[in-house]
Amino acid sequence: MTAATNPAIREFGLIFDDDAWPLLYVRFPSKPLSDEGFAYFIERYTAVVERRMPFATILDSRGPTTAITAHQRKMLTEWFDVTGDLAAEYHFGIAVLINNAFIRGALKAVTWVKPIPVPIKPFESIADAAPWLRDRFAGQQLSMTPPMEMLLGGRS
Repeated sequence: MTAATNPAIREFGLIFDDDAWPLLYVRFPSKPLSDEGFAYFIERYTAVVERRMPFATILDSRGPTTAITAHQRKMLTEWFDVTGDLAAEYHFGIAVLINNAFIRGALKAVTWVKPIPVPIKPFESIADAAPWLRDRFAGQQLSMTPPMEMLLGGRS
């Protein structure tokens, strides 16, 4: 889907790519998300969880130079209160790509205040995350598909 036909890309810079399903790729924009953009992120993620199909995510947060705001952290912890059990049932791993120490600290703070019901691990690149993700899929007895391998091998 192009930026012209996807309002999330045009308005918020978010990319949700499920071409390698059940491996979801989500990319955050380099500029900070507005609260409206973050609410859209939560809405889209909720829709994915509500598919009630096992999946893992590559959450590419290497672009942002600042962490989410306190209000957005609150939105996220409230989302976990509502959706956490369902996410724990179907979402078996989040590989978070982070190259900013401040943002890694924010992730740690969010997961400390409200533990995430999904295994989550930070990495610097998709190549670094690939072995962990393959292991997560093997643990679910799900085979890696060519589109999944292309995603893992085709992006840095």
